[in-house]
Amino acid sequence: MLDALKFFLFVILLLVTIMLNQHVTSKRSAEIDLELLWQIQDTKGVYIVPNQTVPSGVYTALEQSMVIGSLLEEYNDVNTSWVGETDWIYRTNLSCLREEYDYVVLTFHGVDTFASVYLGETHLGTTENMFVRYRYDVKDLCDGDTRELRLQFRSSVVEARERAKDRALPVVPMCPPDLYHGQCHVNLIRKMQASFAWDWGLAAPSMGIWKPVRLEYYSSALIRDLTVAIAETVVGTDQRWMVDVGVYLETGLSSVPLNGLLTFKIIGVPLADEADQTLPVKDRTDANGELLVKHRLTVRKDAVERWWPNGFGKQALYSLYVRWEDVAVNGVKLPNPDTKISEKVIRIGFRTVELVQDPATDGLTFYFRVNDVPIFAKGSNWIPSSVLPERSYDANYVKFLLYAARDAHMNMLRVWGGGFYESDHFYRLADELGLLIWHDLMFACSMYPTDADFLRTVQDEVAQNVRRIQHHPSIAVWATNNENEVALRQNWYKTESNFSAYAAQYVELYVDTVQPTVLANDPWRTVLLSSPSNGDHRTEDGYIANNPQDPHYGDVHYYNYFLDGWNAAQYRGGRFVSEYGFQSFPAFTSWPEARSYGQSELSQLINHRQHSPLGNEPILAMIRYNLPLPTDPSNGDYWPELIYLSQLSQAMIVKTETEVYRAHRIEHGTMGALYWQLNDVWIAPSWSSIEYGGTFKLLHVWLRTIFAPEHLIAFINERRQLEVVAVRDTLAPAEELWEVEMRIHRYGSFRPVDRHFETVPVPANSVKLVPRWDVYGRLAQLGLHPADHLLLLTAYRNTSTHQPPDARQPVAENFVLLDKLKNIRPDQRVKPAVVIDVVSAVCNSQNNLTTVSLKVSVSVPALFVYLQLTPENSTLKQCQFSHNGFLQFQAVRTVTLTCVNPGCRNTIQARDITVRTVNDLLVR
Repeated sequence: MLDALKFFLFVILLLVTIMLNQHVTSKRSAEIDLELLWQIQDTKGVYIVPNQTVPSGVYTALEQSMVIGSLLEEYNDVNTSWVGETDWIYRTNLSCLREEYDYVVLTFHGVDTFASVYLGETHLGTTENMFVRYRYDVKDLCDGDTRELRLQFRSSVVEARERAKDRALPVVPMCPPDLYHGQCHVNLIRKMQASFAWDWGLAAPSMGIWKPVRLEYYSSALIRDLTVAIAETVVGTDQRWMVDVGVYLETGLSSVPLNGLLTFKIIGVPLADEADQTLPVKDRTDANGELLVKHRLTVRKDAVERWWPNGFGKQALYSLYVRWEDVAVNGVKLPNPDTKISEKVIRIGFRTVELVQDPATDGLTFYFRVNDVPIFAKGSNWIPSSVLPERSYDANYVKFLLYAARDAHMNMLRVWGGGFYESDHFYRLADELGLLIWHDLMFACSMYPTDADFLRTVQDEVAQNVRRIQHHPSIAVWATNNENEVALRQNWYKTESNFSAYAAQYVELYVDTVQPTVLANDPWRTVLLSSPSNGDHRTEDGYIANNPQDPHYGDVHYYNYFLDGWNAAQYRGGRFVSEYGFQSFPAFTSWPEARSYGQSELSQLINHRQHSPLGNEPILAMIRYNLPLPTDPSNGDYWPELIYLSQLSQAMIVKTETEVYRAHRIEHGTMGALYWQLNDVWIAPSWSSIEYGGTFKLLHVWLRTIFAPEHLIAFINERRQLEVVAVRDTLAPAEELWEVEMRIHRYGSFRPVDRHFETVPVPANSVKLVPRWDVYGRLAQLGLHPADHLLLLTAYRNTSTHQPPDARQPVAENFVLLDKLKNIRPDQRVKPAVVIDVVSAVCNSQNNLTTVSLKVSVSVPALFVYLQLTPENSTLKQCQFSHNGFLQFQAVRTVTLTCVNPGCRNTIQARDITVRTVNDLLVR
């Protein structure tokens, strides 16, 4: 108790000292954050921004001091480009005392990107990779004097430009397309590749200290990282878990002998052999002051619960505690023995994950098996939560996005290779929510250099980040890059004339450097060479397949922009579809400029932010295929209508494609569907299902049904036949009997014109084809036209209680359009009167969450009812409707709206909600 009180008082004193002068002293091993009182300025002293905290970035600091406007508004992506081409300085005062410590190390966990580091007049070193941790020995400078800690940043734009000069083999692509408004040669530097612009994002060549800066005091060894490899084993008659622990110790920056004891505990879990709890260590660190110590623990299986992906079971997590204690602690009496002790705790999960690539009749399988259960991977692709790396530390926003993924029944996210290795908070949440992570290394859509300095820093980057991340049970697989193999093989960047040279560089970087570095630090997981790739399938093509998109092997990326994406016959899929998707526009109310811009000005801004080389034409083409397309840009409703239709079209395309992939689980061996992309970095046309800031597009609302663990899939196949498939991702019971009701409805009537029933046994964790019903033949028998009708489907569990039909709860519901909506004939084009009533509204002052129950009443069937809050409610954040873009073939339904309502100040009324339907456009 006394020790705890002393430490508490020490921490309080230390915090006060840091705030006053960043003068740091310590009486025990410690990591002290240097986060306060930084000054940022350009090298000419024109712009000076005082009192900044780190993590930090130049763009954020300039915004906060109002030197520039918001990077994400209007045309500021171009107007502020000078920031990225300017050199900047970070400075603060630092005073520290080395006292009796053997090591005082200044550690930068993330510097973006090129900086010279000084403490006083002493040049400590330079940084060149934003993904690498940099350490500097400052013991001799910790003498109590106050010195300036200074980082002189060089423009990454200018540095990349300089590195491109005089290269015998150009590193391509040299620049992004002009319509990205981006910067060139980002592939020559180790920086977030998307920060120089992408087809979904703006150019923001960030600079700054984007991760914590710490002073580390200790006198023996510091535990930097813990890695684990967990596997099942049998010892005698005992079923056990085998936990291989890697302890990465550091002793400053030089080689020294180590003699001490490691202690291991899994909190609340007895080890099978108590002798495993300690391990004597007598060894020497390497020239960098690093030493890896390996140790094996075993745990009885009945002592722990398994970790499961979302939808398959609990996410049981356990704390692994490791302590280093120098042998001197138990020898002579030391004045401060704590300086020779280091402790670290990580959370682990007991589970097995295998990427199964077994021979099949037409290739190789490709699926994840978790705890011996085959998993159909349902999810999305994750890009950074902000284009500015320091803002990715917004823990609440990351939590919001990951919860949104979990709540949409996702069980996997792919961390895409053009962003960065995410924060510890991100991976902890993924563990808690059961979100498996497919993790790219940070190389994307480019060729890369392979000079010695580049390969050296890449090795450091990969080793450090894999060690930091790999203990998380959510990590399922690594891939060394995104689309670089397919880019090379398909000549995306005119590499064909020098194919052999580029291929040699590809092998040198990924096969000889990145992959073995990952495996050396994480032998627990599969490392794929690229995505897409043919996985384990190797031919005479070696490491660059003749067709990296072969649907019989590995994973594929599939995009269709001009065939009718609402038509299920366009999709076949592959073993695992790790990218697919379609663009839409963000909600009209999400554009801050919409209040002040005219229609023409808003059109120009939207076009400016549309970075797809194909422009808006694919969006318009899909609407034109299926819906009435607004044609008068001068009309005040043009953009609100077009945005609505774009989101409806995106939702229909991704719904159709995803459901085909889920239905093809047995027929084509498809076992994964990860759409592109979950989130966004600004308000712009993109493939995301969640807008920047948190507004759900229609697609994300629909995903709760599309990815539901129990689902009824229905579509018109390539033979123009109705195909209905019952899907169960659940594991128990082994089989369920479902009764499937199919109702033909006229568009203008609540009452069905015909019904058909089928009963089907649905096995656990599988799919089952429902007996075919010739719906078009039935329409012909009844003398009805397909264009005037749609099919509504409901599945019920066939229970022995013989409940009346109206009392049964549906297992799943779906719909099928029997013709294009634009072909509905005039007598079925009805316009419903839609009335919104607020039934109840409650705001929880604890979490500022407002929940509103809405009653939606319609006079006749309403097609794809689209609810939106009016712009006057802009202070409400992250608003979500429980249902949106829905078909309403009943007179009344209930919808719940939830919003973050700061201070519970806003009261939502019926007039605050606007309504659009496809009917409105059909009857004009």
